[in-house]
Amino acid sequence: MSCDAVVAVDRVWKAYPRWTPGPRTLRGVLSRRVPTLMRFGEQRWALRDVSLSVAPGRSVGLIGHNGAGKSTLLRLASGLGRPTRGRIAIAGHAAAVLSLGDAFDPALTGRENAVTAGVIAGLRPARARALLRAVLEFAELEEFADAPVRTYSDGMKLRLAFGVVAQQQPDVLLLDEVIAVGDLRFQGKCLERVREMREGGTSVVFASHSLDHVVSECDEAVWLHAGAVRGQGEAEGVVADYREAMQSATVERTPAPDGERGAAQADGLELRRNRLGSQELTVEAVTLTGADGRPTSEVASGGALDVTLVVRRHDPAAPDPVVAISIHRVRDNAVCLDSNTQVDGVRVGPVRDEMAVRLRYERLDLLPGDYAVEVGAYHRDWEYAYDTHLKAYPLRVIGRAEAHGVFRAPHRWEVVA
Repeated sequence: MSCDAVVAVDRVWKAYPRWTPGPRTLRGVLSRRVPTLMRFGEQRWALRDVSLSVAPGRSVGLIGHNGAGKSTLLRLASGLGRPTRGRIAIAGHAAAVLSLGDAFDPALTGRENAVTAGVIAGLRPARARALLRAVLEFAELEEFADAPVRTYSDGMKLRLAFGVVAQQQPDVLLLDEVIAVGDLRFQGKCLERVREMREGGTSVVFASHSLDHVVSECDEAVWLHAGAVRGQGEAEGVVADYREAMQSATVERTPAPDGERGAAQADGLELRRNRLGSQELTVEAVTLTGADGRPTSEVASGGALDVTLVVRRHDPAAPDPVVAISIHRVRDNAVCLDSNTQVDGVRVGPVRDEMAVRLRYERLDLLPGDYAVEVGAYHRDWEYAYDTHLKAYPLRVIGRAEAHGVFRAPHRWEVVA
């Protein structure tokens, strides 16, 4: 463990009692109230021998599926609980935005909660009140300052919580999934403030299901699986390993190409060849349309393109998927564009039966050539794919040829004497 680390997690284990339905007994009642009796009952280990360190000014992302231990680790680091074994040390002042609304009293107004949160964060009451205007301006909640927090949406609670943190320059900033909540513009505003904090020396630890955010915003990543560290190191490499594991899990869950979705379909799709996924939720149809609204497989460079997916749920255990669309260049398989609903702050929500999801490219500034569109619906924490169609939809971009590159950016030449 580095001696200059601002966050040091040393062989941490965390257990919780496993409550199971059954008859109420005296021992069962007492074990809920007397911690020393818990060790004799069944326990669930949320963290298992986890160690990591964070250097000053560095950013570490925590990745892994739901229940992997990310939130538990952040809550322990913020002081909301103690490890069952091991030690966590934080050097200096730590600020945290964890589960939305945890620190808020729903009966108090936004204004009152902001002041209270500032005091809890270590500010003097007079200083917390002095910063109130800046908090509300950052959170864009001036109009709702006197409304009780119980009337706030999750996004509004996030903005208020982050507004308080944004006025500080902590030594350590702990964030749990908050960057993925709220509208895309506010996400960008939060990320920009986090970058400013890092430039000022703040170390950041944040949990996220957005692998793209982890790669772009973090120096390092820790992959947690079933409470233990499965991968740790440079962010891009750890995320690549996580994605490879997801691909393997997807292949394992893909049914054999027989039955209703047997061999090659009329649309050219075939399970385990160019179609992978558990099929708990399926992409039933994909349509490419041009600026005129008509289906097409050809679009002019710089023209508009819509990609519409119709998804159908077959298993009630497949809620709230992430939908992803990418465009690949045929001649070298280069990924030219890659978008997904999670990174763009769009929640698909429960698919109760069948629904359509559409992505519009207002200007598709790809150079002329042959491309292929890949689509997919994924488990919300990217553990595996429900249904992905691998480069299954051809797209030709037409226009004036240029020698090299991928994109044609709007431009003009000038010759200055």
